Amino acid sequence: MDTSELAVVFDGAGVLYAPFRIIKDMERGVTKRSRRSGLTCTGRIEEGAMVILKTKYEETLAREDPSKFLSDVIKREKIENKVIYKEKRVSDREVVEAILGDKHVKVEDVHEAMTFLRKCDILPVIGVGLIVDVARGVIRYVIAGGINFFPKTRKLLSELREIGVMAYVASGDRIEREEIATYLPDISPDNIFGMMKPEDKRDLVRGLKEEHKVMMVGDDINDYLAMCEADIAVLSLQEEGDRPGKIFEIADFRIKDICEVKEVIDEIREYAK
Repeated sequence: MDTSELAVVFDGAGVLYAPFRIIKDMERGVTKRSRRSGLTCTGRIEEGAMVILKTKYEETLAREDPSKFLSDVIKREKIENKVIYKEKRVSDREVVEAILGDKHVKVEDVHEAMTFLRKCDILPVIGVGLIVDVARGVIRYVIAGGINFFPKTRKLLSELREIGVMAYVASGDRIEREEIATYLPDISPDNIFGMMKPEDKRDLVRGLKEEHKVMMVGDDINDYLAMCEADIAVLSLQEEGDRPGKIFEIADFRIKDICEVKEVIDEIREYAK
């Protein structure tokens, strides 16, 4: 295989960078850093959905009165959201209605989670997520999320650029090109996509397959569709997590360190000779 024909699509959290999640459980009133992913929390709710608020915390919510209901601020400021993962029986409209009708979560709950997050060693790229119990019409969890790259990430991306492999980022996180591109000089800003649904990732892979062989590197259920669509599916196990068995079944390779992607490419190239 000519590596110049290869495009590698990376998920973000758990693949290129370590996620830092501060989760507030609104039922228990507990706020803590969690190794459990938001996807896992969402999957444990019968009609659950995970949403990213399409806003920069420092520019909007950070300035708000802590006593205000989050739903009221979202309505007043017209803060958009992106449903990045949900149960199939739930519509995006129902998710939005549940968020806007919630009278439990206040801005102070977001502030509290962010206060914990800022104590972590993270890049200045942060986001606010919500996990919604649609059946009950309430916000179940508030998430303050940050990131920092795994130690070998940028070295790998530099190596891929040197051998002519095109790299893409397809993340469900609230990352924006102008923020994250500074930290990823070896990836074209046009190849960076944030707040992607599983279907968005699949469609990106499908489009790239028109001109490339495509490798998808993912780590959780929201990467499953893209991994199924890809010519080569790589499962990253660098970050601990609860993963469904079917994602192991679809994986052609499993890695425990991001640098192993280059080894997989070398192995495929050797086999193709």
